[in-house]
Amino acid sequence: MANKINDDGVFVFDKEHSTEEVPNANSPAKSILAFLTSRYTIVGIIFWSFAVIIIIMTGSLQFSGDVTQALAADSGVSHQYTVTAPRGDIVDTNGVSLASSEQVNTLLLANAGLTDDDLNAMLLKLSYLFDQYNVETVDDLSNYLTINPYAFQKDEDDIVSWQVSTNLFGLKETSTNPIVTSSDTFVKLDPQIFFLYLRSNAIFHIASTYSDDEAYRIAVLRYQIYEDRWAFQTGSPVKIATNVPQALIDQLLEQNYEYQGIIAGKEYRRIYTPLAETSSSVVGYIGKISQETLAKLQSFGYSADDVVGQQGIEAQMERYLHGQSGTKSYNIWTKDAEAGTFFSESIGVEPQAGATVRLTLDTRFQKVAMDALKKYIDDAAQDPAAKEKGYKTASAGAVVMMNVKTGAILSMVSYPDFDPMDFVLTMEGDAQAKEQVNYYLGLGDYAAITKEDKPLFNRAIQAQYAPGSTFKMVTAIAGLESGVITPYSNTITCESPYDVDGMKFRCLEYPDGGHGPLTLTQGLATSCNIYFQKLGIMTGIDEIDKWGSILGLGELTGVDLPGEITGMRASRATKRLLHEQEYDKTWFKADTAQTSIGQFDNCFTILQLARYTAALATNTLVTPHVIQDVTAQDGTILYSGNTTVQQLNISDSTLAAIKAGMIAVVNEDDPTKQGTANKYFKDFPIQIACKTGTAETGFEDSKKEYSNGLFVCYAPADDPEIAIALVVEQGEWGSSTTIIAKKLLMAYFNIADSNTTTVTDSDASIGDVAAATPTPVPTNTVTPTP
Repeated sequence: MANKINDDGVFVFDKEHSTEEVPNANSPAKSILAFLTSRYTIVGIIFWSFAVIIIIMTGSLQFSGDVTQALAADSGVSHQYTVTAPRGDIVDTNGVSLASSEQVNTLLLANAGLTDDDLNAMLLKLSYLFDQYNVETVDDLSNYLTINPYAFQKDEDDIVSWQVSTNLFGLKETSTNPIVTSSDTFVKLDPQIFFLYLRSNAIFHIASTYSDDEAYRIAVLRYQIYEDRWAFQTGSPVKIATNVPQALIDQLLEQNYEYQGIIAGKEYRRIYTPLAETSSSVVGYIGKISQETLAKLQSFGYSADDVVGQQGIEAQMERYLHGQSGTKSYNIWTKDAEAGTFFSESIGVEPQAGATVRLTLDTRFQKVAMDALKKYIDDAAQDPAAKEKGYKTASAGAVVMMNVKTGAILSMVSYPDFDPMDFVLTMEGDAQAKEQVNYYLGLGDYAAITKEDKPLFNRAIQAQYAPGSTFKMVTAIAGLESGVITPYSNTITCESPYDVDGMKFRCLEYPDGGHGPLTLTQGLATSCNIYFQKLGIMTGIDEIDKWGSILGLGELTGVDLPGEITGMRASRATKRLLHEQEYDKTWFKADTAQTSIGQFDNCFTILQLARYTAALATNTLVTPHVIQDVTAQDGTILYSGNTTVQQLNISDSTLAAIKAGMIAVVNEDDPTKQGTANKYFKDFPIQIACKTGTAETGFEDSKKEYSNGLFVCYAPADDPEIAIALVVEQGEWGSSTTIIAKKLLMAYFNIADSNTTTVTDSDASIGDVAAATPTPVPTNTVTPTP
């Protein structure tokens, strides 16, 4: 506080200096008198006196809890507070904004040395002004306590923890006295009694002349100070309002003598564009820093007031996006305002904005993919056949499109999704946004529905799915590369039913006889299960597992996003890990038969399937990435995406045979051996190589739900540029989900969308089902495969 130092009323902004009387010197001897009267001694005494005063002044910085303590500052030392840096932008590959920072006005309150009565009176006036100007009051108290009616806003355990916290009230949890009052030191589970405790002289010193409403208004702002009282008492202002209109700031500065300690500041608010919602599983969101995260990042300049990335790119690139906070000087105004001693508010350090993260995603493709996925799900819900059966229809899914040569991910969507802006609005007190966040996090009554929807779950990298028939190219490569079949000699007879150690498998299209002899190309085109089950048994599980690994299935892709899971390949080792009983760990031929068609223990992410499809197109294994580069404010490139490419060295003849089969999935129109995607892509102007897949989950009958539909492709077939992989949970048929990929292909190749229609009818003959058959019950005639 400014202190009056002469009769003219001049004020300075320092504590009152302490003085000490120097005792009279005794002079028992002339020598001592001479020493004391020496000019050198006098100069020394003066020097050490100043040193003692400085030490005393420094010690006075250790404040008591009383808000009326004066400001701690020596003459010529400026008061400063931290200024947050604008968080770096996130943009798509074309520079389209997904997340940015918006500057907003704030009001901070510094310790002006006011008495409790004066402080409370000023805070009440401010509270009414905030209402008048529609200002967002920073209000943590209402998260715990409200009045009209009196109520706690958290459960009893949380309220007890809040009240006993030594950083806050430090109340005692138990009492032998069953009657708790507002004046004792015990936890108060009656909200009205606790409010009286806040009003009391023990906490906020709110006079009884104020009404409850007025007292609560004061308490809201006092609580903000109380939460950070040590910082407040040692010179750091406390934020009390945000989104403050300039008109109110001008008014407060003009009447600064009435609003002592008020400081007009700036901060930065995270803004997510509507396009960010479409890309929410990649972009992520921000939230208040946790104590655990603060402990890790405090050495990098983070504070308890910071927000940090909680998911996606916001979390992955936190250190690049955060920026570096600065400092700014401030002054405390008194009634004699201009007569004080001031420090230039230009003194300080400018905050350094965070870097710009440019993604490989193209928002055009993101929108197309999400719209197509949502439309498929909406159309499925209206399917009359599903309603008649009472089946649960499509409800969720994921789509990935990537550059086959570089691994750059052009589109990655996951549905259900979320709006990252809701997390920002929730921190600002928006009730509707808070309700949405409760759903995202599965809080309260939303627990059950959130557990099913998983809106914060990036299904492209965090969910694993049986690949169904999209796995059959692995079985084919294993057979070709091991010499079991060749590109020129690969005919296998489909006979149905097909008995494997007592377990009967049937051809989906011709269950009572089978297709008869099929080549590899025909087997892929029709997606004949019997063909690949026989091929798989001839090849052996170890070869199939080896080639699954080489092609990146069941392996981390190395994508630059947090939370990627490994997935799982069906193998002898996996079966031993998943079962406890020794016999259950034994591998059978029927296990190989199921693995060969993408079932059994096979479970992969959609990103793994996209990477694997790209490998079929290029004979390389790329590193998928969503970050193109990170650029500092001065234009320096700080980071570039990982474009590492691994050569696979699969023989050209093998890949040519695989490509011929994947093209036949589209081109084969013989009614007896029709390609599973022929109905959907036969007139498409770009030649694609693809594979459909329908993977049973094992819950079709028990939960009355459809199987998962999957689709993979690369295009153009002769000079591949992109690969697509997608899944629709309960999508019924892999073939029908092709419409989603078709929309993306049309967007990428700039093909008019005039004739595209959704296929609503389902046909088992082109459904491409891989049955989820359980492990066979062993008999004495069953022989484990070597």
